[in-house]
Amino acid sequence: MAKAILARDVAAVARGETLSCLWEGVDRMQEMVMGGWMDLASSWKMSDSKRSPYKASWWAQMRAVLWRSCLATMKEPVLIKVRVLQTVMVGLLIGVIYYGQELDQNGVMNINGAIFVLIINMTFQNVFAVINVFCAELPVFKREHFNGMYRTDVYFLCKTIAEIPVFIAIPVIFISISYYMIGLNPDPERFLMAVITLTLVSNVATSFSYLISCVSSNIEMALTIGPMVIIPFLLFGGFFLNNSSVPIYFKFISYLSWFKYANEALLLNQWEGVDHIDCTASNTTCPKNGLVVIEKLDLVFGNLDIDLLSLAGLIIGFRFLAYLALLSKTYRSY
Repeated sequence: MAKAILARDVAAVARGETLSCLWEGVDRMQEMVMGGWMDLASSWKMSDSKRSPYKASWWAQMRAVLWRSCLATMKEPVLIKVRVLQTVMVGLLIGVIYYGQELDQNGVMNINGAIFVLIINMTFQNVFAVINVFCAELPVFKREHFNGMYRTDVYFLCKTIAEIPVFIAIPVIFISISYYMIGLNPDPERFLMAVITLTLVSNVATSFSYLISCVSSNIEMALTIGPMVIIPFLLFGGFFLNNSSVPIYFKFISYLSWFKYANEALLLNQWEGVDHIDCTASNTTCPKNGLVVIEKLDLVFGNLDIDLLSLAGLIIGFRFLAYLALLSKTYRSY
């Protein structure tokens, strides 16, 4: 009897240990399964975060948006014709006003004034041509961007690239009409340099206008702040105020003024190599040659290349700031 009871107790203990082992195995299996699912879910989450939110590659976006931007530009032939007509009319007007300047004291003053007028016209004509581009299209762009159709940099690049031919043709037409009517330096190389300079001015003004458009929340705001911001650059352009007279605390404005670089470049292009200016014997203040004109204007010989590079740098700088301003408006956490 005692042996039977002992055998039953041993069997019960063995059965309890077996069940305990089984439950421990189940717990370990559950932990392994849950851990595997967590790792798998984590890997899926990481892959989702690395996946691009856009529906096409960068190059595919670039081709499509650039094609659309070019079509949008070409679908406005009336606007392009009006701008060309405006350029021709203003070029003729300036040419008639300053027609046939001679190399004498009055001619020197008039030629210097005509050069600055050319820069002013190229600036304001192109600023107001594109100042509404980005702020007017911002709602449509943001909707398409957030729907994953294209990136901000793709839109900005395509929009600006599509308009480059216009902003090259306009200054070429403008200076071709007025240059020889005014009586500027007839050397073909000097004419070509004037074309290059005013083309750079046109694109600097366009780039600055892009910046104003991207910063502004609507067209009215852009049209209000645009001229107000341009005026300081105009005042420190070297025509109304001699470069050496600029106060030290305003120097940074003159360094950012495309009027300054363009004015110096065109004046150097005009007066370098001019050996004789007609002056009367009694007129002691009349500059005898181009060298004297350059010295009186406080210009630096050999700065022509630096001025052109500075204009190119302003184009890049203003467009980069415009892109950052546009990017700040389209940033969103996905």
